[in-house]
Amino acid sequence: MNTRSRPRLADVAQAAGVSLGTASNVFAHPHKVRPEVRARVEAAARALAYGGPDPAARFMRSGKVNAIAIVAPARFGVADTLRNSSFRMFMSGVAEVCDAEQINLVIIPDPVGSPAINTAVVDGYIFGRPEHLSVLETAKLRNRPFAVVDFDAGPQLGSVRIDARLGGYLAARHLLDLGHRRFAIMAFLRDFGAARYHPPAPNRDPAISGMSIDQEKMQGYADALVEIGLSLDTVPVVQAHPWDEAAAGLLLDRAPEATAILSMSAMQGISLMSAARQRGFAVPRCLSVVGFNDIPEAAVGDTPLTVIDAKNAQKGRVAAEMVLGKRSSGRVLLRPELRIRASTGPATSKG
Repeated sequence: MNTRSRPRLADVAQAAGVSLGTASNVFAHPHKVRPEVRARVEAAARALAYGGPDPAARFMRSGKVNAIAIVAPARFGVADTLRNSSFRMFMSGVAEVCDAEQINLVIIPDPVGSPAINTAVVDGYIFGRPEHLSVLETAKLRNRPFAVVDFDAGPQLGSVRIDARLGGYLAARHLLDLGHRRFAIMAFLRDFGAARYHPPAPNRDPAISGMSIDQEKMQGYADALVEIGLSLDTVPVVQAHPWDEAAAGLLLDRAPEATAILSMSAMQGISLMSAARQRGFAVPRCLSVVGFNDIPEAAVGDTPLTVIDAKNAQKGRVAAEMVLGKRSSGRVLLRPELRIRASTGPATSKG
C-alpha cells in the first residue's frame, strides 16, 4: 500500500493489476477499456480514495485544459449576457459540441480594454463583436484557435454569421405584404446607455442601428421599403438595450401613427407588444410587431411573436466545431427564416 497522503494513478493501476496506460484510459477514454477491467480499476480507485487525474498536471503534460471560451458579445457582464435568451440559445449550440467532445465551456467578459483574454486558461475562443479584432492578435500569440460570430473578419479567419440583411428584408417584406406603410424601428444598443431617439432624416449614421449585424438588418429593411417607393429616411428609430423598460414607451410616443414595428430583438418585440396593449392598442389589429431571433419566449403567451429565426443554436455549433478543428475555418453564412405568428396582421387604422 502506498504511504503517500495522495494516491497516484500508478497506485490504482498496481492495486487493480493493470498497466498504467489501461488505468489512464479508464478515466480519459473509458470506452476503450473492457467493462470488467474498467469495473476493477474503478473499485481500486474507490478503495484508495483516488479522485481522478490532477487537471493541473494533465495541463502541464499536454498543454491543453479541455475548455473553450465564449467571449461576451456586448459591453455587458457575464450575468447580464446570460439573461439574454438569444445568447443562451447560441451557448446551447456551443455546449452540444462541447458535450460531444467531453470538454468544458467557459464564458469570459468582453475583453476590449480588459485583461481577460490574457488570463483565461482555455484552449480556444469564440468572439462575437467586430471590436474583438483588436484582441485577436493575443489569441494568435497564445497559439489558440478561435472563430468569430456575427461578423466577417476576412478570408483568413473562420467566421459564422446569419445573413442579417436578408433577415431584415424578410421581416419588412412580410409587413409590406400585409399592407403596412407606416413603420417604426426598435434598434439595438449594445451597452447600458439610455435609450436614444433618432428622428426621420436623410443620411443617418449607420451606428443608430448598433454593431455591424444590426446595421445589416437595417439595410434589409431599407431594401424592402425601396421596392414600393418608401425610404428608410422617413422611419423613426429608437435605439435601446434589451432590458430598457422605458424604450417601448418612448418608441410608441415618438411614432404614434405607426401600424407596424420592426424590432431588432425578440425581447424588445415582446416588450413593445406589452406596452401597446397597456395603451389600448390591440396586437395585431392596431399594431403589428416583428422581432429578430427566435427565442422560447417568442412562441408563448397570448400573442406569440412573429420573428426572424437567426439560427442561434446552429451558429454556436458551427463556431465550436471550427475552434475544435471539426470543420474547416472558412466563412459560413446561414440563411434566416421568417416564422409567422399571431403578432402580425393586415394594416388597419389605430384606435
